[in-house]
Amino acid sequence: MTHAELQDLTGLRLEEAEALYAVQKFDGCVYLCGYVVELGLKAVVCRTLNLNQYPESRPAFKVQDFDNLVLLAGLQSDVKALSGALRTNWFLVSRWNSTLRYAPRNTSGQSDASDRLDALKDPNDGVLTWLQTRW
Repeated sequence: MTHAELQDLTGLRLEEAEALYAVQKFDGCVYLCGYVVELGLKAVVCRTLNLNQYPESRPAFKVQDFDNLVLLAGLQSDVKALSGALRTNWFLVSRWNSTLRYAPRNTSGQSDASDRLDALKDPNDGVLTWLQTRW
């Protein structure tokens, strides 16, 4: 997947998460919010390593874990330096993992979904807003 495709998919997954929220499918919304962060981090990895394409087939890059993606993206010190609302938003969205796909129905409520969307989209302190300045 190319750097540009990762950026495009990041936006698409956010749109899909918002659409699920609008029809009260909060579990799916929360799940897709995680993929927004994952794809955004992978776009940062591409920029940091000057790659046109994300090397998903290489074992070191075949990850969904945010800690490993932060390392690959060269953002460890940036994440540690986060403060205020952005730090709070990062903490909220970084608790995601792909095993949420196995969570029972109604694991996430409206409040959780709304909080995650806000944590991504806040124009000043949103995690996606922050990632976009780095990709």
